[in-house]
Amino acid sequence: MVLAWCDRFVAASPTTPDARVHVVTVAAYAVTDGGEVARQVATLPDGGASDSLCDPTHPWLSAAAERQAFNDDFTLLAGTVPGPGRKGRVATAFSVSGGAPLSGGSGSAADDRAPLFQSGTSTLWYVTGDRHLTGRDLKHPSAAPTDHGTAPGQSFFLAGEQAWVRMPLEVKPDQAAVAPGGTVAVGGNLLWRRTDPAASFADQYVEPVVLGPAVNGRTSLPGSEAVPACAARLWFDDRSLLCNARSTLLRVTFAPDHSQVDEVGTLIPEEQALIRGAVLSSDGRSLAFLRDRAGTVDLYRLDLSAGSAPVRIASLTAQAPTGSDGDGNDVRVIAWQ
Repeated sequence: MVLAWCDRFVAASPTTPDARVHVVTVAAYAVTDGGEVARQVATLPDGGASDSLCDPTHPWLSAAAERQAFNDDFTLLAGTVPGPGRKGRVATAFSVSGGAPLSGGSGSAADDRAPLFQSGTSTLWYVTGDRHLTGRDLKHPSAAPTDHGTAPGQSFFLAGEQAWVRMPLEVKPDQAAVAPGGTVAVGGNLLWRRTDPAASFADQYVEPVVLGPAVNGRTSLPGSEAVPACAARLWFDDRSLLCNARSTLLRVTFAPDHSQVDEVGTLIPEEQALIRGAVLSSDGRSLAFLRDRAGTVDLYRLDLSAGSAPVRIASLTAQAPTGSDGDGNDVRVIAWQ
């Protein structure tokens, strides 16, 4: 299991008196007994940031967004540094071993946004200050960046090589999960299609349907009226979505054309604890997730066969700091390799 956490403003800046910087830790734990296998620490430079790990206002991200903070072999972390003269931001990647930034960024202005890695690669994508979607293969730093066209908004998310840049205004890009077929996405309690027409008042907006009771005049997806409020985490396959409902995990199964919800099932018993950070094993047969009760954070495994019960792998409270806010929300499960 690969876990990561960000301790915000805990280290002294090497360049600015009295300033503090972020420290990101990436650690691997054995699935069998929870023993620590490896650990790397990145002390980010003055002004360095990695929002998907260090922004405490984003506790409910999709599994893809958290994984795309890192390149294929977990040696690089996507982020930004201040631009020339400390104006604007420049997209870059930090070495996970130490935290030194690589050179990066492009465009007519230092105002890069939303850096992330294309899944399974070391290609960093971001939106430039002149609103172009840009990719840089950091394994070939001398290669010219690839222009993927004009971005209609300031943020996006990736599904393979497809950049989704239109989404409901309520949905942040790092909270959206795209089905494997690449045709629909779910963010929050909203579902929309890549081909949905934009609404008349904004080119980047699409009108979604609601998973759950209809609200704000929007249409509820048939069969979903009883789906509780939950955050999209990942897809098991093109029809089955894992939804995080704070104190439990749900499997929401759609019709083949995603026109309705066929079934909603509970994967673990609901309890008085925060359940979050679920990831799939590489064979798709098991889940790992975090159970957080009053700052005590445990790592669990759940086999997806019928009748299986969650098994605690490790207590992380002593092994991993609970984050600068003290409630464990900074510890994230990034991948099950």
